[in-house]
Amino acid sequence: MMTAVLLVGLAIALVLAAYIDVREGRIPNWLTFSLAGFGTVVNTADQGWAGFLNSIEGVSLGILCLIFFYIKGGMGAGDVKLLGAIGGVMGPYLVVYVFGFAAILGGLYSLVMLMAQGGFRYTWDRVVLLLQTLQCTKSVLVAPTPGPQEPKLRYALVLGLGTVLTQTLIIYGLL
Repeated sequence: MMTAVLLVGLAIALVLAAYIDVREGRIPNWLTFSLAGFGTVVNTADQGWAGFLNSIEGVSLGILCLIFFYIKGGMGAGDVKLLGAIGGVMGPYLVVYVFGFAAILGGLYSLVMLMAQGGFRYTWDRVVLLLQTLQCTKSVLVAPTPGPQEPKLRYALVLGLGTVLTQTLIIYGLL
């Protein structure tokens, strides 16, 4: 029964996060904090102290998985907090799977967005120039040039798909 409550709550929160992220380009704190609290409360009610610790470890590991990318400017803080909240519901073991699947799906998503906005050709030309410069001068010196605007990735979509993929594999006994 508790698993069904967790999955329904998680599904609602992920759909809402994806919708808000696509529409506004951000994931609000009220959503991520509510999801993390929901996961912690339900897991604690179901499993006691072990459920509480499992949720706290999941939140911590989820944040740890993406914090480096946030620090380097590759994603927003809402994405980091969302993966932490997913970890609060699913626990540390499963949040690693969500992160791995989201990383793969995010890479594919980035390539599609790059190609759709014409940035793939620009990136390819820059790589060729970098390699030619390296071959001729034995150093990596490429002057920055303005290129196409970077695509706006909505990572809540990818985190949601990574979560769905993880849950699907659990249902079919593959995880």
